[in-house]
Amino acid sequence: MIDRTSQIRWAFLILVPIIAAGAAVNALTLFAFGRVTPLSLLFGTLISAAVIGVVWWAMSRSVLWRPAGAWPLLALAWGALGSFTFILVEGESMTTIATAVGWGAAEASLAGAWPEEVGKSLGIALILLALPRPWNRPWDGLLVGIFVGLGFELIETVQYGAAGALDDANSDVDGLLFMWFVRAVAGPGLHVFFSAVAGLGVGMALLHPRLTTPARWTLGLGGPFAAFLMHFLWNYSWPTSWGAWPIAVMWPLYLAALIGCWLVAKRLARQSDHLRRPDSVRRRGSAVPS
Repeated sequence: MIDRTSQIRWAFLILVPIIAAGAAVNALTLFAFGRVTPLSLLFGTLISAAVIGVVWWAMSRSVLWRPAGAWPLLALAWGALGSFTFILVEGESMTTIATAVGWGAAEASLAGAWPEEVGKSLGIALILLALPRPWNRPWDGLLVGIFVGLGFELIETVQYGAAGALDDANSDVDGLLFMWFVRAVAGPGLHVFFSAVAGLGVGMALLHPRLTTPARWTLGLGGPFAAFLMHFLWNYSWPTSWGAWPIAVMWPLYLAALIGCWLVAKRLARQSDHLRRPDSVRRRGSAVPS
């Protein structure tokens, strides 16, 4: 068995270089955009900071929250930077595979869903292993997953916004605002939904005190697989004759999945609180706040 100190060291030895590599790649991309359309980066940075602040504050008001200092920034950094290295390594090969087998409708699904969800799920596991002091409860994987997904969603939207500014021949501002509008209306929060589902499974697999080994494997792989399947279906090129109904159906279902994960986490928290209470308190049946 690996001791706790070695576990933390090895987790950080994997996290830091991958985040650094992703930061280098994103820095080149953002620098190129910034030279041509600096307004788009300024706008994206301000909106991203505001969204992070609102989400962080809202989560801190939940009974699931435990003060973790600035460590949520590590989860945001993994989502925004570290996860992108997996796209560079695997994205093109997955597109090639889809083309080779004649499954053109799944090109975007395989090129996006596979590397992105593998990367985000691995990061959630590594962060939980690296930071056992602030995050050591089964539902902490859900919290980490939300921050990882948020980081990915925001950096992706910043880059899409800058690309939209360049694509508009008449006005950078019009192109920028249109792209942010599209991202805000057509599927907001998707990466948060995906990573929350993956994170709850990974967190329970690593941190639940009473699961059997088969149950840990089932949850640890099942959560990321569910996230991959959700992402795969969203990116899939459905027949145009179907119109917008796939999106209209999937987004509410994915939101429901996040809500379901949150409710499961709250139930786990109540059970944990109940088990920690003295027998005399439990016998009196005192209520646990929700």
